[in-house]
Amino acid sequence: MAERIVVSFHGPSGPEAGSGSGYLERALAIRKRAEAHGGALCAWGGEAYSFDFAAEALDEALGFTLEQVAEAQDAEPLRIGIAQGEMQALGTPSGLGWGQALLRAERLAAIARPGDVLLDPDVAAVQSGDLVTAGLRRGRAADGSIVRGLRLDIYAPLRGDTLANVHKLVAAPALVGREEELGKLSVPLGCAGLLRAAPGAGGTRLLQELVHRLAPPRSLRIAPTFLPREPLGALRNAFARSLAREAPPELPEELAAALDKLLSGEGISPQRAAELVDAWLAPVDGRSGLLTVDDVTSIDLATLEVVSQAIPPPGFFRSVVRIDVEETLPEVLSSIPVAVEVTLGPLPKEAAVELARAFCGGAITQEAAERWARRGQGMPLGIREALAEGLSTGELRWVGDVAEPRDRASGRGAPLPAHEWITRRATWLEPGERAALVGVALLGADAPNEIVDAVSTLMAGAGARVAVVEDALCGAGWAYRPEEGWLAIASRTTTRVLIGLLDAGTRDLWHRMAGRVLEQNVGPLGLAEPAYHAAVAGERASAAVLAAEAALAAAGAGLRKAAAALIDEARSLDPDVQVPELSDEGELLVDPHAEEISIASMIEAAMGEGGQIRSEPHPSSPIGSLSPESLGAESAGVTAFGSPRKASVADAVAALGEDPDAVEDPVVMAERLSKLLRQALVEGDVETLEDILVRLRVTGEHDALVERMSAFVLLARGEPGEGLRKLKEAVAAANSPQAHARALLSYGIALASAGNMDRALLETLTALARAREASDRRAEQACARFLAYLSAAMRQPQAASVWVKVAQTPGEALRG
Repeated sequence: MAERIVVSFHGPSGPEAGSGSGYLERALAIRKRAEAHGGALCAWGGEAYSFDFAAEALDEALGFTLEQVAEAQDAEPLRIGIAQGEMQALGTPSGLGWGQALLRAERLAAIARPGDVLLDPDVAAVQSGDLVTAGLRRGRAADGSIVRGLRLDIYAPLRGDTLANVHKLVAAPALVGREEELGKLSVPLGCAGLLRAAPGAGGTRLLQELVHRLAPPRSLRIAPTFLPREPLGALRNAFARSLAREAPPELPEELAAALDKLLSGEGISPQRAAELVDAWLAPVDGRSGLLTVDDVTSIDLATLEVVSQAIPPPGFFRSVVRIDVEETLPEVLSSIPVAVEVTLGPLPKEAAVELARAFCGGAITQEAAERWARRGQGMPLGIREALAEGLSTGELRWVGDVAEPRDRASGRGAPLPAHEWITRRATWLEPGERAALVGVALLGADAPNEIVDAVSTLMAGAGARVAVVEDALCGAGWAYRPEEGWLAIASRTTTRVLIGLLDAGTRDLWHRMAGRVLEQNVGPLGLAEPAYHAAVAGERASAAVLAAEAALAAAGAGLRKAAAALIDEARSLDPDVQVPELSDEGELLVDPHAEEISIASMIEAAMGEGGQIRSEPHPSSPIGSLSPESLGAESAGVTAFGSPRKASVADAVAALGEDPDAVEDPVVMAERLSKLLRQALVEGDVETLEDILVRLRVTGEHDALVERMSAFVLLARGEPGEGLRKLKEAVAAANSPQAHARALLSYGIALASAGNMDRALLETLTALARAREASDRRAEQACARFLAYLSAAMRQPQAASVWVKVAQTPGEALRG
């Protein structure tokens, strides 16, 4: 027995049976067509004849069937039934067979109406949804049993054809029915308009149209996108998108530097960010800029803090904030001056019908436009998704160039919200398409392709790559390309539906994979995002650590409120997690990884020559505290030199060329250069640091110091191998315990900055012993402080605490 597809034909009955061409002639003609398509006659009788096809030959069987339907337009319509199942060959005559599939196909043909093709519900292509059906037909067989069959949609029988019809919808038709609301949103300068819009009411589209109508010289659109929980993430993405559209304004040097830090993900203070927004949207030739904030309750707290400071005067630009109908403004925005409040709800009936027509490019019958406008509850997104679902199922079909209902009942169902239509339409997504969409949804609904691929392919393989599915997804209105190399989901409602369709276990796994990928691809502030995913996936301890790391970065950038919120989040996830401690003013008091310990203080111990320890106090603004991030193998010490360049150091070095004392006396020049060396080091001005080292070489003074500092510059430049080699040679060349201690300490710091923590610990312990041997109190203290950091970075808090005490009380280092 073999699995076969059986197609049965039932001729006209009653008065029509004798009209037209003869039954036998017609049966023979159909047999020839069946054989041409690979079928074979398996049964025939006085009223019916049947053909069977291989189970995998659905396309051939369907093509053959539809040919007969089309040719019957000029003759008596046939009644056709199709079933699938095992058939047993009868042997003689050849080709005849019998089986339940034949029995079901003949019964379906018997109850079919003329011109109908009835499908057995058990046909594999029906169960998979690959065939489009148009309702149920029931009848009674000759033996009295009830027979049920699904009517094949003979105009669009394949699901692929109906799904392709969705591509004909217009992605962004002209704005309909919102002129009054649009006019109200042209608010006075320095004030905000409040746009209340229910999901799917067209709030995002109205903001886009406002930008188009006002045509400001420069605009800034803040919305929850990639990494929505990163402090200042929404603001960073807004500036990046603005730069992709238009040239930046002329900015003062300090604001240009702040923009660079913001775009690199380092973070800047809310005050400086607000100044940047004001400068970006400043009037040009008497025309003001425009700030829009979409889905405000999904925007990160730090960005909202910037918005609250930027909107009031002197923010001489227009601004509009979009929020849900029932939501209240976040507390941080309570102080903004709201000049007007506009609410979007369902469109009036006439406008809803007009929008339905606009989505179809005007090519839809009035009857269909009215039905689907009502099905979408008059909401723009609902209307669009109802049309898309109707086209996907075939209830709405294109006949020529016009969309019309398939039959009198099509489109007459109950009105439903947009998320219901989206849920139904998601049934037809291919696995790779669905996985790519879920990946984008989890990443903020607007994400770079390479990160989407990294997440979605972990879950669904290469078929989920954006390059493979984006044309289909964009054509069907699931997603769009906000810029080259990025993919965004068409609506927030779609995002929520896609995530909601995952079962709990699968959803946790998706969050876990997203968190893993993001943890390897974001900066310290961005760790707030994998912290969220870890928490949702139930990994509370890991989530707490990540949130604490993000809090530390936020505090370091001056984002007090964001840091405090992340600290609260970390503690709620794990009460025992080590978190930063902030002052009432938001200043960082305690780094949870280690006591405050700067690279500048470490290197300073190695800067003295001939036993002379410099007496100047430590600079008030260190290069930056060591942290596990700055000691990563890939960073090679670059993070340690992360402070922005300050012109004062470079100016002071240049001024030495005009100082007669320095020019005439190499010793004086060397002394002054060595002081400026420390200042350049503290301020992170690597270029000036290199200039100073060149000048010091010319003087012939402090050769050992020059070599050590040159090695650290190499580390900062991303050449750890050469830098470590130089420092190791300096250790071998040291000719006294004091010099040996300083060289070993420098080598230990370099090893740590290159990620070799174990070797760094060993070399620093040796340096401490040599400093003790030389009675070098400052070097001993520096070694102890660095050992405290290393212990904390290696997650040994008790050892770190001991070394902190040693650093505070030199002389105890080598005792019990």
